[in-house]
Amino acid sequence: MRAVAEGIISADNDRDVARVLAFYADDAIWLPPNESLVKDRAVIQQRYESLFQDFDPDIEGRIDEICVDGAIAFVRGHNGGWLVSRVGGRSRALDDVYLMFLRRASGGDWKISRLMWHPASAVAR
Repeated sequence: MRAVAEGIISADNDRDVARVLAFYADDAIWLPPNESLVKDRAVIQQRYESLFQDFDPDIEGRIDEICVDGAIAFVRGHNGGWLVSRVGGRSRALDDVYLMFLRRASGGDWKISRLMWHPASAVAR
């Protein structure tokens, strides 16, 4: 689980769409903040392509909790850092908490099946 959570951040920072998508299950679902559910892998790919076209990610991930039970697991953590504009627009600061659900694929690799996140400032303190 740690390798997946850290690996996807590394792939994001490298703007490597193929490597990012390799961490996801074929039926992965996103639950982004203030948006509709995203359950089409092609849409997830398009969103990454658009992100990487407009920004150079400089993400610092932190894992706060990992729980594994058989073939399912979750990782809870925080992503900070920056999305640095590549097109002359404003860069965006990142301060998100996330919950990543994973399951063991038939080949034994762990894949992201569900990913939800929201701004850390929305967390009750």
